[in-house]
Amino acid sequence: MNRFLVYLLAAGLGRRAGGPKAWMEFGGKPMLRRHLEFLVPRFAPQSLAVSVQESWRDRCLSMNAQVRWVSVDPAATALAALQALLRETPLSRWAFVYHVDMPVWNEELFFTLASFIPKGGADAYEAVVPMHGGRGGHPILISPALEEPLLALDPASERLDAFLRGRRVQRREVPHACVLENWNEGTHG
Repeated sequence: MNRFLVYLLAAGLGRRAGGPKAWMEFGGKPMLRRHLEFLVPRFAPQSLAVSVQESWRDRCLSMNAQVRWVSVDPAATALAALQALLRETPLSRWAFVYHVDMPVWNEELFFTLASFIPKGGADAYEAVVPMHGGRGGHPILISPALEEPLLALDPASERLDAFLRGRRVQRREVPHACVLENWNEGTHG
């Protein structure tokens, strides 16, 4: 999977969840650590860009100094966090994008999504959105062609999902229900 980037959005305040989701525990470990344990064996650490709060940087660096930890205002929108990651780690190849509260620790899912990337041509699409039971989920895959248009969006008034509705997107049904999971409340594990 080293031919991909990963943008993980983890800097949020977690207001609905009662605190930052990055540090909520799953199986006795913070969610952020669980993501790293899943991602690092599958992707080069330098290809992982994670938005975090500035006060977490030392803690995050101690987990893995090779990952690109990007400080983001915790009150910023998800799109603003993604834009910060794009500026720090340019979208030079296809990238997976998702939030820290999405437990998509399924290797087969990532390989399945990667298999949907077009081989090129005039009809090539710019993103892949996994679907399960007709509902869209995460992680999504975005192409390098989307870097400039994404950076041009107003993060205060626009959202990635709305932006993608106007783009060439391949929506593909997958057998993995985890693409719909999003933990907004409480501690899991």
